[in-house]
Amino acid sequence: MTKPQQERAMTIASNLKKFRVAKKLTQREVWEGAGVSKSSYTAYEAGRSEPTAETIVRLALVLGVSTDELLLSDTERTVSEDMAPILKRFESLPTDIRNQARIALKGVLFGYEQEALR
Repeated sequence: MTKPQQERAMTIASNLKKFRVAKKLTQREVWEGAGVSKSSYTAYEAGRSEPTAETIVRLALVLGVSTDELLLSDTERTVSEDMAPILKRFESLPTDIRNQARIALKGVLFGYEQEALR
């Protein structure tokens, strides 16, 4: 495994254990619920192997968490303090306005990225 793969595997391992313990589940309950082998699950939780995308989805369902919660560290899932109120306001917009705002924001970001490439 490359260094980034090792880091991701360790993040997944940490998250698997954290959520399993929080839900008061045994490793067996998780691997059986997700339909994976004992050796595969213990390798995931030890950070020796990375589960496939399909397996991540099944593990998340068993643990009652999102796939992001398994794949990302707490800091990767955290929104900065200055963005949190903006996102709350964004989510409260009516659907049609929110879609328009999303398109506009994508346009602004695309323009900025194109400028940065010059």
